Amino acid sequence: MGLPVGTFQSASAAYVDAGDERGNTSGLYGKVITAANEIAQAAAWATVVAAISALSLGAKARTTYNDTTTFDAVAPTNGAAREIVLQVRFHDTVNGQKWLARVVPCLNTALISYVPGGKDVVDLTTTEVAALIAALVAFPVVNPYAQANTVEVLAAYVTRGQK
Repeated sequence: MGLPVGTFQSASAAYVDAGDERGNTSGLYGKVITAANEIAQAAAWATVVAAISALSLGAKARTTYNDTTTFDAVAPTNGAAREIVLQVRFHDTVNGQKWLARVVPCLNTALISYVPGGKDVVDLTTTEVAALIAALVAFPVVNPYAQANTVEVLAAYVTRGQK
């Protein structure tokens, strides 16, 4: 079953790692861009991208939300690896749907604290992670199947290995 037309707008960003490979975000959806909200949504997306960049060791190569912007990205020499990703679990508070999105490729794990006993579960209150969560909520991320429903962040996880 495909996603309903006109209910969401896909948002993504790509970062180049130290091996000159791209790591991408996926599973992020924002409000449909209209003449009335274009400026506000572009500013909100820019805040999300800044928060992603603050957590990523990669070089920003591309962002897409309404418009696609490409950057002259040079492979960093800081050990950035596209396979190390911060994933965020979103929850639709009305219908209960949940989904996992790859949000920060080339994650800088030095900025991550873990929930005690949670293995790969990230503490959402650390400075950079809290800023990312606040940006995602303000954007806001929407459920592509039910755009009007409120979406919250349930958890974030560090994963290694990206498809």
